[in-house]
Amino acid sequence: MIIAAGGWFYLNKGDNNTDKDKDKIAFNTGFVLLDDEKSLVSSEPVELSQEARAQFENKVKEIKADLAAAKEQERLLADYNNLAIYQKYLGNYRESYDAYLESLKLESQARVAWQNFADVLLKMKAYKSAEMAYKKSVELNKYIPESYVKLADYYQAIGDDTQVEATYKLGLETIKQSLESDTLVLTAYAEWLVGQKRYAEAIKLYEELIIKQPANKAAIERKIEGMKK
Repeated sequence: MIIAAGGWFYLNKGDNNTDKDKDKIAFNTGFVLLDDEKSLVSSEPVELSQEARAQFENKVKEIKADLAAAKEQERLLADYNNLAIYQKYLGNYRESYDAYLESLKLESQARVAWQNFADVLLKMKAYKSAEMAYKKSVELNKYIPESYVKLADYYQAIGDDTQVEATYKLGLETIKQSLESDTLVLTAYAEWLVGQKRYAEAIKLYEELIIKQPANKAAIERKIEGMKK
């Protein structure tokens, strides 16, 4: 996949277009979007306290000032990733998208950047592109539990229960081949099963979690008892 700097432009196909047509926004990047550009969400209002909003906006200004002077790749990567994060907090998904493209242009094998980029694509309702980005994160390190949980969350967001369960199962099977703990995936899978009212299956996973997390035994047993009532 080719990653290039992100940019947006306004379509203007001629004098016969309506004002509405002229104001359509499209992507102009080397990143191949798999979704209809016209349906994407570039920004949305987010509920933030006045203090938090001011803090995030100040961080954006600071990062942009630092980017103007940055030359080393490590510094540029940190700035673009942080800029993307704060723009997402502010609901500025277009700007967050562009910052992640700059980051990935510098380092295309960064698992966390792909995962966070997928979160932004999901916010933008670029569903097919988000799926690709979440899968890229898994591909870059197949033993990270969070990657499977994130991908399963994506499938929950689009209402694909078959893929939700398949992702949890794949995660558990794959992580067994590593030294990573699978408790994060087990917990998410169990909670999803509860939401599906598949209590017997959820209880089995919770009983497995008790063995792996004895410190949480009392809390897990309460959940099990709650399902039995």
